[in-house]
Amino acid sequence: MSTREIVLRDADIRPALRSSLLGKHADEADTVIVEELGVCRGRVRVDLAVVNGTLHGYEIKSDRDSLRRLEGQVDIYSKVLDRATLIASARHLDEATELLPSWWGVQRVELGARGMPRFRVVRRERKNPSRDARALVELLWLDDALALLEEHGAARGVRGKPRWAVWDRVCEVLDIDVIAGAVRATLKATAKRRGTPRSG
Repeated sequence: MSTREIVLRDADIRPALRSSLLGKHADEADTVIVEELGVCRGRVRVDLAVVNGTLHGYEIKSDRDSLRRLEGQVDIYSKVLDRATLIASARHLDEATELLPSWWGVQRVELGARGMPRFRVVRRERKNPSRDARALVELLWLDDALALLEEHGAARGVRGKPRWAVWDRVCEVLDIDVIAGAVRATLKATAKRRGTPRSG
């Protein structure tokens, strides 16, 4: 089989991307990499997410994937991610790029000289201009959301209430950047408890 005929699968791309991201952020002790990050109450999962001062998600579309779900995934990811990058094989690159907002980054994955996937930047990502506070706050566990309200003196009246009421209060009283910071802190703490390797 020639190099051009080799099919790149998710199982080939994902570990190579993870290794690349670990190398990129190797000197950043505050960075964690989360696999299969569930968003919007688990409706979709971000393939890989880099969590540090921002939340940067990476979506993989291999040769064996279809683009059937991509538009819906993009809509949901765009509610919570600070930055986002599509990792696509040549087969999907043009069609997939047309489905993305202009702030999404795009990288082409191809087979390198040593038979390992490598990544080439097609379009650099930019900051997401339209995050959604409610979608973000739903990434917090109930206890974490309550603790956030306690920290800001705003928990009165929602202690013991259902999580949706607590989430509503968070959105009412806190700025989206405060919510986003709390989400990142929670993701880092969860990764640490689970023993997820840090990049640093």
